[in-house]
Amino acid sequence: MMKFIVGIDEAGRGPLAGPIVAAAVLNNFSAKNKQILSQVKDSKKLTPKRREDLFWPIIKNMTWSVRAFDNHFIDKYGIQAANVLLFHELGQDLLHQTKGGVKILADYVGGAPDKLRHIDFHKKGEDKFQEIAAASIIAKVYRDRLMMGLDKAFPHYDFWLHKGYGTKKHYENLDKLGPSSIHRRSFLKNYLQK
Repeated sequence: MMKFIVGIDEAGRGPLAGPIVAAAVLNNFSAKNKQILSQVKDSKKLTPKRREDLFWPIIKNMTWSVRAFDNHFIDKYGIQAANVLLFHELGQDLLHQTKGGVKILADYVGGAPDKLRHIDFHKKGEDKFQEIAAASIIAKVYRDRLMMGLDKAFPHYDFWLHKGYGTKKHYENLDKLGPSSIHRRSFLKNYLQK
C-alpha cells in the first residue's frame, strides 16, 4: 500500500553560471500537506513573491531534501549527468526516511539510466503533480538565494538580476569582464571562441 508520494524537480539546468539545484518533497497525505499542496503550481508560473510565500510553509511542514552541484561538476561531467545524479541522491534521501510504500515522481530528465528505474518520470510533471510542483518551488527559491549570495562575491555580473541565465545583460557583462570562476565553461564554448 502506498503511504507517501515524493516529487522531485530541478532548477538551473540552462544557466551560463552557477549551480544546478534539485529538491524532493514528501507528501504524507496529512491534512496540512494537502492544504499546502493545493496552493502550489510549477515555480516558473509563479511570481518570485508567490514562490517565497509558498516556500516557507513547504519547508516548515513537509519532509524535503535539497542538493546541488556547482559549475565545476557540471563542466566535468555534463549537465545531464549532474541532473541524473541529483535525482538519484534525492530519491535515496527520502526513501531512507520511510519504511516502504513510496512512489517517486519526477519531472522528465530524458534518457534516465537504470539507477533511476525506481522513479516515475513525467514530461511537464510540475504541471501534473503537486509534489513535483512543490519540489520545483524549493529548488527555484534555493537556487535564486544561492545566486543572490554569489552576486555579492561577483557584483559586476548582476547575478541578482538574471540568476546566471543567458540574458542580454549577462552577455554584455561577459563582453566587458569575461567569465568568472562560477561560469560554466562548457556552456560558453561558442561564446569563448568568438
